[in-house]
Amino acid sequence: MRIGELAKRAKISRDTIRFYERHGLIQSNVDRAADNKYRIYSEDALLTLDVIRDAQAAGLSIADITMFLGQFMAQDGADSCTGFLDTKIDEVTARIKASQRFLKTLKDTREALERAPQDGLDEIRDGAGNENRTRN
Repeated sequence: MRIGELAKRAKISRDTIRFYERHGLIQSNVDRAADNKYRIYSEDALLTLDVIRDAQAAGLSIADITMFLGQFMAQDGADSCTGFLDTKIDEVTARIKASQRFLKTLKDTREALERAPQDGLDEIRDGAGNENRTRN
């Protein structure tokens, strides 16, 4: 598939695909069947782009993703990759725990705000309404 179709299916820009290609995260080939120099991408590029998106969402840098994909695609040197993977697993696990703690804080804050009077405005409004009625 050409870059436009890949971008549409992956829901990312062509520039992002080119960026990933420049960094060696995905590959393309010249379409030999065409008279032009259009690049074509395999279906595997979609899967790779999903992995890249998830890795970035988990906080991995482009350098980390490059190393991960290089080891993953080569599927050799498992011993050298184990330390890297263990480190990234620990980092992502810590991010998940921190995100879960913060999510709890957000929910607790929302609940507290829903229960609490708004800076005493509820009491003032209720009290002022009663005073205005008695004055008239």
